[in-house]
Order: sequence, then C-alpha cells, then structure tokens
Amino acid sequence: MEKKEKIKGTVTVNERKKLNFGVWIGIVVAIVVVIAIIVGIVFFTQSPYFAVMRTFNGLRKGNVEVVNQYVSYQDLINSLVEGVEIGEERTDLEKNCFSEFKFKINSVKTEGDTATVSVEITNKNFRNALTKWTQTIYQRFISGEEISNDQGINILNEYLTDESIGTISNNEDITLNKVDGKWQIQIDEALQNAIFPGLSEVVNSIEALTNN
Repeated sequence: MEKKEKIKGTVTVNERKKLNFGVWIGIVVAIVVVIAIIVGIVFFTQSPYFAVMRTFNGLRKGNVEVVNQYVSYQDLINSLVEGVEIGEERTDLEKNCFSEFKFKINSVKTEGDTATVSVEITNKNFRNALTKWTQTIYQRFISGEEISNDQGINILNEYLTDESIGTISNNEDITLNKVDGKWQIQIDEALQNAIFPGLSEVVNSIEALTNN
C-alpha cells in the first residue's frame, strides 16, 4: 500500500478543524474577558466607593454637576454658615473652601440599601476660620454696624484665604442611601465635619452661648 505524502504548504482537514477550533476558543475567551470588564466597570461605577470618590473629586475640582448626582451641592454649601445664603452662582468663597481639599477612602461597608464609607479628610481648618469670622461679626454687631449677606461672605472668604488658619485632618464615616437604584450621600454632621473640619465645634460653641 502506498503512503500518502502530505504536500508541502498544504493543510489537512484535521489541522484545519483544529485551527478553526483554536480561533473560536480565542474569540470566546476574548468575549468573556470583555464582558467581565464591562460588568466590573458597571459594578464599580454603581458602588458607594465610586459615589464618594466622584463627589469629593467634584468638590475639589469645582464640578457642581458631578456633585449634584450624589448630594445637593447647594444644601451642602449652605450648611457651612446657617442663615447666610451663599447663592446659586459659584463664588470665590466656595473655591477657597476646597483649595486644600484632599481625601482617602479607607473602607466601605454595605448593608442592603445603606452604606458607610470611612474616609480620611484633610482640608482647611474651618474651626479657626469660623471662630475668627463669628468674633468679627459679633464685634461689628454690638457696635451697631449692619452687615449685609455679601459682606458676611466676603469676611468669611478673607479668613479662608488666611494661611494662618492651617489645615486639619480627621476621619469620618460617610452614610449613603440607595434611592431609585442610585447611591446618595446623606448630609449630616459626619459629612459636614468631613467637608468642613471643625464646623461642628463652632456650631456647638455658638449654641451653648445662645442657650446661656
């Protein structure tokens, strides 16, 4: 019986099948990898970690539109000084609030539709700035001087640009709630202390003086 010799440069049927099978395996693996990456990205972008990261980066960069996706920017800014309307247009005061803003997310804990994100924040020492501001406002008030809303904002802005107030770092647990499938940051004392370090101390001091 004569042996059939393989002609050089040709591919047998079996080899062609193996080649096609290998190609299909490669395509399937590539598709699975792409799907896994897409699922991973979607999962990450819908996580509490991502919500806090985007919000804080938005504050740092002055991107109000991004911040509003996760928390009311206006409510957050107006919580800085009760009774003083910052206004709808972004002011120099707001820019100065976050010119030294830095953050690090340490951990995330999720239970159902509630999440707690532990963050380490470094920002301007609002305790020092607000203490100086309230003292100035009080002194002008008892001297009979009327201070407009804009004047109050300008005075506070002066203290926020004063390097002598320094910076302060603290750790806070930020609370998020899932609303209509999206994570929303809760505005509470912890968030205010994270964004405006030392704010609660000044507020508590003022309330104590008022009550006495």
